[in-house]
Amino acid sequence: MSNRRIVSYEKLEQPVRSLIKSRYPDGFDGLTFNLRLPTSKEVFKMIRVEMAGIQYMVKVGPAIEGVDYSID
Repeated sequence: MSNRRIVSYEKLEQPVRSLIKSRYPDGFDGLTFNLRLPTSKEVFKMIRVEMAGIQYMVKVGPAIEGVDYSID
């Protein structure tokens, strides 16, 4: 069974960021899902990516309409 981590995009290690950029070269608009974390009342836009046996659930922004979640 793989390890799972919930982490914000800004706190990801560079190799995982590079993997996300290669998998989503045009951004991930329409490919996200919403998740409310147990420790927060906020709802976040998330993507999933797996690397080196670790399944990352990456927070890419708050779940607010009209926000651009594309990668720089």
